[in-house]
Amino acid sequence: MLNLKKHLMIGVAVVGIGLTAMSSFAQMPPAGRHAPTPEQIAKFEQYRAKRLAALHDKLKITAAQEAGWKTFLDKTAPQRPATPPARPSKDEWDKLTAPERMERHLDMMKTMEAHMTDRIAATKEFYAVLSPEQQKVFDQEFHKMEERRFKHGRFGREHGMGDGFGK
Repeated sequence: MLNLKKHLMIGVAVVGIGLTAMSSFAQMPPAGRHAPTPEQIAKFEQYRAKRLAALHDKLKITAAQEAGWKTFLDKTAPQRPATPPARPSKDEWDKLTAPERMERHLDMMKTMEAHMTDRIAATKEFYAVLSPEQQKVFDQEFHKMEERRFKHGRFGREHGMGDGFGK
């Protein structure tokens, strides 16, 4: 009899712990990427403005170059649509065949390529306005930005990606 009570108490405890774990898991946000909050967007915009002001100062933009600087900023500003494009739900995505998924990925890549092409054109246009000394500074700052991105960003070693040549 004592053995039965002991087993019942252990069973109740295990069920209680399991239910607690399941309820906390149910309250977690969905995994994967999500739309940035307005606070995150504001923080990013402040950080971007600070970086661009520092670049403006390092380049020593003249009054004659100011129009080119403004155009460069306008053309390279992140584009945030009022309503982000609808993403398929997980159920819809799971129903797609492998070729259909690949086509969706290709469409996203084409959109990203179009944005990058616009950014490259704007950068070339601005770069042509700069003096050789300013171009050298711009190149150095761009190189630093790339190093930070690959060191700390998506491809960084801190995120387990290694150096691209194995671990």
